[in-house]
Amino acid sequence: MIEKDKLILLATIIGSLAAIASTVAFLMPLHPVSGVIFIVTIIIVSVVLLRGKGEKEADKKEKLKIGGEISSAVPAPLEIPPKYKDWLRDFHSRLSMDQLAKKGEVITIDLPEVYIPLETVNPFFKGGEQEALKTGKEPKEPSTIDIEALPGRVNLLLLRGRAGMGKTTLVKHLAYTITGEKPPAGAAGYLPVMVFLKELWPIYKKELETPGNEITFESLLHLYLEKNNCPLDMKTISSYLSQNRAFFLFDGLDEVPDSLRGDLVGILHRFRFNFKENSFLFTGRPHGFSTKVVEILGNKIQEIENLDNKKIEAFIVQWFRAVSGQAVGFADLTSKDLVSDLVQQQDERVSLFTENPLLLTAVCVLYLVGGKKIPEQRADLYDRIVENLIYRRFHDPVQPGRVGEVREYLMQLAYYMHKTGLKSVDVYEAKKFLNSIYPAGKDEAAHLYKKRRDKLFDEIEPNCGLLNRLSSGEVEFFHLSFQEFMSARNLLDKDIGVKDFVSASWWQETILLYAGLMNLEMGKRSNDLVKKLLAAQPEDQEKKFYLWLLGAKALRDFQALKREEKNVVLARERLNSIIESEAGVQGRFEAGEIIGSLGDVRLSKDNMIKVPAGEFIRGSDTDEAYSDEKPVRRIYLADFMIGKYPVTNEEYRRFVEAGGYEDEKSWTPEGWRWREGEKIVEPEYWHDRKWNGANFPVVGVSWYEACAYAGWLAKETGNRYRLPREAEWEKAARGVDGLIYPWGNDIDKNKCNYRETGLGRTGPVGIFPGGESPYGCVDISGNVWEWCSDWFDEKYYKESPDKNPQGPDSGSDRVLRGGSWLNYARNCRAFLRHWDRPGYRVHDAGFRLAVSL
Repeated sequence: MIEKDKLILLATIIGSLAAIASTVAFLMPLHPVSGVIFIVTIIIVSVVLLRGKGEKEADKKEKLKIGGEISSAVPAPLEIPPKYKDWLRDFHSRLSMDQLAKKGEVITIDLPEVYIPLETVNPFFKGGEQEALKTGKEPKEPSTIDIEALPGRVNLLLLRGRAGMGKTTLVKHLAYTITGEKPPAGAAGYLPVMVFLKELWPIYKKELETPGNEITFESLLHLYLEKNNCPLDMKTISSYLSQNRAFFLFDGLDEVPDSLRGDLVGILHRFRFNFKENSFLFTGRPHGFSTKVVEILGNKIQEIENLDNKKIEAFIVQWFRAVSGQAVGFADLTSKDLVSDLVQQQDERVSLFTENPLLLTAVCVLYLVGGKKIPEQRADLYDRIVENLIYRRFHDPVQPGRVGEVREYLMQLAYYMHKTGLKSVDVYEAKKFLNSIYPAGKDEAAHLYKKRRDKLFDEIEPNCGLLNRLSSGEVEFFHLSFQEFMSARNLLDKDIGVKDFVSASWWQETILLYAGLMNLEMGKRSNDLVKKLLAAQPEDQEKKFYLWLLGAKALRDFQALKREEKNVVLARERLNSIIESEAGVQGRFEAGEIIGSLGDVRLSKDNMIKVPAGEFIRGSDTDEAYSDEKPVRRIYLADFMIGKYPVTNEEYRRFVEAGGYEDEKSWTPEGWRWREGEKIVEPEYWHDRKWNGANFPVVGVSWYEACAYAGWLAKETGNRYRLPREAEWEKAARGVDGLIYPWGNDIDKNKCNYRETGLGRTGPVGIFPGGESPYGCVDISGNVWEWCSDWFDEKYYKESPDKNPQGPDSGSDRVLRGGSWLNYARNCRAFLRHWDRPGYRVHDAGFRLAVSL
């Protein structure tokens, strides 16, 4: 039987001869000389082309010469060997949970059960929010994309991420799912070939030691598969390569020694260039993408994004279902409790423990083995999670002191870096701190000791979960907070005095963690430290306020039962002094926030203010006034009471915890139907730490919820609480003389929380001294929009009665007044009118109460 390529060649020759004959028959009678020249030219060109085609086919066969075999030119049927699928499932689809196991017990979980998709910036994203607003259409491509959706769309993916971001887990999951029943859409029909570079480079190094040995990736891959007992044969790989359906996953560029990385990547690149229609993925930490690697592979590097809130919650739910051994319903309740505990932590630094799968797993482990509780103190949380990470990665019964040695090394390194003001350090410097922990043996030669020490560093640095190797060759802690915490641990363990550090802002977080660690075991000593800070009276006011805030922050981090009451009282006094001073907005914000966490005694009082009966000037006729604010009229109102502050989260919490969302009697009929239909059980941002400070205005509440709270409180107290009428709100805000703002006629960013103040969020109530209205209402302009009881009618200011206007009888929208942190000054004018649907829930709208007299 004639082979297919020979038949193709024969057909090509016959076709060429037929074309020549036809042309000759046409040219020879007309131009004999031209005909002869044409015949000779055609013959030469045909021979060259046919010879070239034959050489290209031979080259292609040579490229496919892998492991001593040459693939057939006829495409073979593509089928992943069942044994390879089993091997992937047995060795790469399970995660070990050693820290959860009892003695002698092994616990593993299936990777697909806990895997959460990782995202990166979408390289195909062309538009943005502004474009969507202009066109009215959603962008065709999202701004971020599931990394597993990229294979099939790009042939080369360079994926970079810090330690613990889930790079290796991604590679394992990709290989497992591609060979499963539901492969990612772009990778369906591919053969995944996993290559862990930490296992490939020793093979490469050994081959280098053989003189005259020609090293190719094909030869290295053959040895790699044999070493790992992988049931994937070279013939199968060759078949997939020939049909552009092979997917090579190279994991761990950073795990290849610097001296070998560039040359090894060069070998991998040459292989990729020969088969560039196939797919290739390279992963590594930042330092793995060195200058030479980028020169070889290119600079189109994709960064792994941090986990967002939805992924965090999904991970926790799936983790508890897979690991806890609880029934699904009970596991879901446990995971919900953990999510609640995490988001209720007031300090935003706690969020770093949920940024990546490694740290989030550590939190889940801690929660499960710690009795389903997240420590109240940040220092305790840091301590337990760091211990958990080090234990899980370095516990060895043969070397029982290993965990302590690694901890000691990290403490010494962190303290050195912090004391010298460094955020990163040369690898050479980082290694030196192993000298005192792992000293040279009595007769150990210097070069052998250096080799042993370097090996120890290469084990600790990538595996501890707390360090990053940068592309510059330096080392840094995964997050500055870990450097600060390990420095604090070193201060306490070595009983180093902190007198020289307390006034330096660079040391602030370290001092706070130091005080927190001390409070865990030395309550009196830690409270004495706080007392000294709060009692400080340096002449420099800025330094004095700094020390007072430092002491109050440390006290806030203590467990409530471990705070000495006299320190709490002193802290409130100091913080109020800061709020009432001319300190900057940020300092007053911090002081107010801490008062909220220590117990804001202002909120335990009856804070209703009486507004006496009489006329006031309503509306405006200025050039900047909107039509619905006109005309200016004198309006008479009877006596009423209005809240000094907008309702805060602490106050609203009592309504939530008392079952107010299930008490139909507190709701209007329309509000109850809305609540039932929308299945509302709490405010929109109730668990978001940015908005749920105890003495921050409650936000994310609709008009219906505000009315329900007023109805519930009226039943609880016997007072006739309600939302203020629009006319009442305006009189309370601007007094009787028609002020533009509550404090006067000129905007002042030190008297109101609006856009130009710069906080970029809601703030504690009452931190803008001098911003009160003539009756003493606080935050009535800025901070949050406030619901009023009225329906909105654009013409109502023209048509309303002059005495005790109650608002329109009907409408579709309810009135909002006062402006917010998000708005410019114009919206904070005391006569500006705003409105929205009664089910509107956003992060800049709340309410205050009124009472009829």
